[in-house]
Amino acid sequence: MAWTESSTIQRSLLEWAEEAGWEHIPSDELPRDNHDVVIETWAMEALLALNPELVDDPESAELILHEINQAILDAHNGLVAANELLTVMLRGDHSFPTIQGKHVPRRLINFDDLDNNRFTVADEVTITGAVKPRRFDVVYYVNGFPLVVAETKSPVKHQVSWVNAAKDIYGTYEEEYPNFFATNVFNVATEGLEFRMAPIRAYPDPDSDIWAPWGSTEDDPKKLTGPARVQRAARLLLRPETVLMILKDLVMYRHARDASEVDVKFLPRYPQFEAALAIHAKVLADGPGGLIWHHQGSGKTELMAFAAARVLRDDAVIDMYGGAPTVIVIADRKDLVRQTAEMFETAGMPRMSVPGNRRELHKLLRRDDPGVVITTVHKFAEAGHLNDRSNIIVLVDEAHRSQEGKFGKAWRAAVPNAKFFGATGTAIEDKDRSTFRLFGDPDDPDFVMSRYTPEQSIADGFTKPVIVEGRSVGFDLDKGDLDEAFDQFAAEEDLDEDEKVYLSGKASHIETVLSNPERVAAVCADIVEHYLTYVAPLGQKAQVVAFNQKLVVAYAHAVQAELERRGAVMPDGRAREVGVVMHVADSKDTPKEHKKYLLTPEQEEALKRRFKKVDDPMSFVVVTAKWMTGFNAPIEGVLYLDKPAKGANLFQTITRPNRPWKNPITGQRKDYGRVVDYIGLAKAIGEAIAGPKAKTEEESELNVTDSAQLAGKFVSDLTRLVALFDGINTADSSFEGLAEAHERIVEGSPQRTQFIETYVALQTVWEFLDPHPMLAPFRQQYYWLAKVYESIRPKDVSRAFLWDRLGAKTTELIHGHMADVRVRSMPSKTVTLDAAGLELVKRIAEQLKLPDIESSENEPGDVYQEVLDSIEARLKRRLAESESPVYRSLAERIEKLRTKAIENVEDSLAFLEQALKIAQDVVAADRAAEAGDKETLGRLADPKRGALTQIVEQNTPPGLHKIVPDIVDRIDSIVAEVAYTGWIESDAGDKRVRRELRTALKEYGLPIKGDLFDKTYEYVRENF
Repeated sequence: MAWTESSTIQRSLLEWAEEAGWEHIPSDELPRDNHDVVIETWAMEALLALNPELVDDPESAELILHEINQAILDAHNGLVAANELLTVMLRGDHSFPTIQGKHVPRRLINFDDLDNNRFTVADEVTITGAVKPRRFDVVYYVNGFPLVVAETKSPVKHQVSWVNAAKDIYGTYEEEYPNFFATNVFNVATEGLEFRMAPIRAYPDPDSDIWAPWGSTEDDPKKLTGPARVQRAARLLLRPETVLMILKDLVMYRHARDASEVDVKFLPRYPQFEAALAIHAKVLADGPGGLIWHHQGSGKTELMAFAAARVLRDDAVIDMYGGAPTVIVIADRKDLVRQTAEMFETAGMPRMSVPGNRRELHKLLRRDDPGVVITTVHKFAEAGHLNDRSNIIVLVDEAHRSQEGKFGKAWRAAVPNAKFFGATGTAIEDKDRSTFRLFGDPDDPDFVMSRYTPEQSIADGFTKPVIVEGRSVGFDLDKGDLDEAFDQFAAEEDLDEDEKVYLSGKASHIETVLSNPERVAAVCADIVEHYLTYVAPLGQKAQVVAFNQKLVVAYAHAVQAELERRGAVMPDGRAREVGVVMHVADSKDTPKEHKKYLLTPEQEEALKRRFKKVDDPMSFVVVTAKWMTGFNAPIEGVLYLDKPAKGANLFQTITRPNRPWKNPITGQRKDYGRVVDYIGLAKAIGEAIAGPKAKTEEESELNVTDSAQLAGKFVSDLTRLVALFDGINTADSSFEGLAEAHERIVEGSPQRTQFIETYVALQTVWEFLDPHPMLAPFRQQYYWLAKVYESIRPKDVSRAFLWDRLGAKTTELIHGHMADVRVRSMPSKTVTLDAAGLELVKRIAEQLKLPDIESSENEPGDVYQEVLDSIEARLKRRLAESESPVYRSLAERIEKLRTKAIENVEDSLAFLEQALKIAQDVVAADRAAEAGDKETLGRLADPKRGALTQIVEQNTPPGLHKIVPDIVDRIDSIVAEVAYTGWIESDAGDKRVRRELRTALKEYGLPIKGDLFDKTYEYVRENF
């Protein structure tokens, strides 16, 4: 019997559908003509059941079906627009005319009681009326409306995959019969080995993140693959409740802004779907909020829109809080606000507001109007208290940024009883900040309500692996000559010792090294060489991250000069260009050479659009902070990093090139992104990969302080300070008032000392308590005291002038003694951030459970070095305690691994796998030593012999175990004699090893065929 699509995946879809609650009816038994889209008898039944007033008004009922059919026919003039209108109708948000001319909302589907709907699945559904009849493999109907079309292919044809099924839908069915897809929620394409879903008019592409897999964040995508993953996806997605949930709340549209764009339908990916439902459930449970930690590039901005729609459209939420909620979506950039707002322009969505300034925002939030307010975090500055309602839901995008400090405090103080949900790709946990504590609910596991890991995102294809290539930027520095030259320079400028220390200290900064013109030229030459060799041929663009604004300008000039020197041009002959994006203050202090890069929001957006176009010569953009995080440009293939970073900022930075992309001209796809590291951040990258964890109560060093006691201390200290200025009007901001205050605290007096000491303590308490309402009555007096304090602080004008006068000369002196600047590729510092690499690094860290080892700032370790150092730290402690050969053996394995050259992706993963095995053996040795397990210790002392012993023991007939050591010795000696480097590739060598193995087994009366021989041979191949 041959496997066909109908006998395999198509039949399974029908079986799973029936188990989920769909009624299977063969297509020839459906009450429809072949040219019908809607099964009108079922649609009319649902219409009358859900709108009983129409039972006695059949003409109005017929008008409704007529308008629906007209909208379906209109799909020939634009499928996405027709689908949007039909979505609004199916949701019950559209008002239909009655025969009397009134417009009344009508329900077509019962979203409140799912059992009161007709759920039908049919196979081989034929549609006619166009050039030729077409047949859909599986169609899912609700009340007679076709909501899902599934196209299947055979799982056993090598050249056929889900892509062929998707192409049939996109290129044939939707083109010839758009009317059949007017009511469509989503399409499915599968051959039984992969399962993808997508909205209408989604171009099929093997690397498409629009034709997306479905699943669960609880599953491991590396373990759940193939048919098992398909079954899991189908059972999760193709349930009546899931289909209707998506239709009711989670379908959105983005409308074309100009003729170059088209209308687009958006659907949630499964991590977004789960998170939106989790937010909704928290709101219904009156929870405090929660943290959504999803990998960078997996669509958190869209998630905010889906979650807001879900909450706002639910009557249960309205009933629970006695009114419709207000959802505030907070972003930290204007472009994210615009992107989110565009999704809410979908017809039928709740009212949306995008306040233009602070005053508009504050006015909006003081009212109790329901709907969506989309704004930046900065507009909450100076908002104060705005609204006490508990049915305000705050959704914070990029929650790791602007979450602390004045902005974080401002929006929490503005709506203190709101529920706060934060979405981030880079959670932070350090001594000063904790995304987990700020947004996390203690009732959620590890303070996270929804987790979608980098490994899952890469495995799903939503993001691409990133390869971090190490570079060594070296130079020679003659310290003796430099010291002598500096002493001579100091003598010429008549500098005292303090001034020499000040100048040398200020010059001893990383910027001094990075700004050396020779280094800038060498690094930029390497950047251009790498880009033209590996990135430009793919049509991709590059981002360069420099240390500061001065170096951004220097790098931009150097890269442009190198491009011109090499005659680097686009395929059409136009010269490649370099853009600059940085925050430039429009002030008199801004250097003239920086002011040319002062961009309006519109100009910056235009530059961004140029960068994203494959045929635009804007090939590089140089930044220092802007576009380093939160910038989404799939065309970016490489990021050149020459700026120190760590933690969340570093992780966000190195994931800029991880978006999937296909060259629209050549069809080439991005297999992975690249980061070229000129600063030596491999260890920091390793730490950023692993990500933080929320500290438990036991781990946290909690300093519990009673705010009431602090408030009391603040008032008493403030009273004492104000008493020093008794009789002075603290509201007086004149120079005379300040002069009078100075007379009370004369320099050198006890009053001056008392004022400084008391104010510093007062300032600490203020910053801790602010914005505590208790502080409000004292705000004016405190600010007056703060200004008095600032006015008496010593101002080191002479030092500032000294650097202005001699800083450039000092830096030039150092640069003059830096010689032979060179950039070298460092293959051993190439880290592959794909799903397998990420998992191995994390597993090693979890296995050892050791604190991080600090590397010297001047000699940063790479990820591999840190792995080995961590294992060796454990071994050194054990070797000091024990002379056991097992620890000496493990140490030798470490040394061999350290000398292994890591030349490419495969070797880097092999290295990490070996390191993980050694780490596991270290832990096993510790346990065996504690338990006195000599057998295990012996096996670990010589892992080859130990593993071979285990194979022979498990496959030797009973009664022969006493001779196992002899057999192992014999095999070991044979292989040592006959094996040689490359024997596996040599037919003669392979035959000789096989022959000698069989001879040895025969000598001991053991079978020369079967499991014992096969497993022994495989082991020898792997280890000798």
